[in-house]
Amino acid sequence: VSHELRNPVAVIQANVEAVLGNEQSTPDERRDATAVVTRATGRMSRLLEDLLATARKRSAAFVDREVDLAGVARDVADEFMLLAPERRLRLDLRLARGPVVYADPALLDRALSNLLSNAVRLAPEGSVVTVASGSRQGWAWVAVRDQGPGIAEEERPLIFDRFHRGPTEQSHGSGLGLSIARQIVESHEGRLVLADRTGPGSTFVVWLPERAVGGAPERTP
Repeated sequence: VSHELRNPVAVIQANVEAVLGNEQSTPDERRDATAVVTRATGRMSRLLEDLLATARKRSAAFVDREVDLAGVARDVADEFMLLAPERRLRLDLRLARGPVVYADPALLDRALSNLLSNAVRLAPEGSVVTVASGSRQGWAWVAVRDQGPGIAEEERPLIFDRFHRGPTEQSHGSGLGLSIARQIVESHEGRLVLADRTGPGSTFVVWLPERAVGGAPERTP
């Protein structure tokens, strides 16, 4: 974590000292430095939010309860509705009513936000990002699919490792998003999987025990 924070802190310090703190800097130089600092602080903010998510499960302030999975997915998608048009992306929501899970809603929100953030960031302009939900054989599920570059076969076993960033993410993110999403899902007795290739892009699926189904059959996601 200290390694991940050290670089953006150094970037911010360098730009403040060399440009923003220099009265002789031109407006263009200040504008460019401000953009660099904004990106660096955004990266630090995402990292700190991810670290907070790992601690929340240990806090008594956060309590699991029955949660409408489609409702959580819709709320998360709404947060990205304003960002998607900036890159001419369309969010396609296919949320089935009914699946109920027993979860900490704040943590579940964080896991889905991490998945959707990756999809929106990596999807090519003019493409579609799909968020869907449903249930099967006693499991509730929610999926996030993009039409981005996809994940190479050699990268697939590594994507959930902490601080791992693939070739398309070397300059973005903390490398913690997928790792923390999986940790959250598994702490709720669920699974986070990368679906097999069925076309361009990637599809991540969250499977959680469906609490709305009484006497559910053996779960086989």
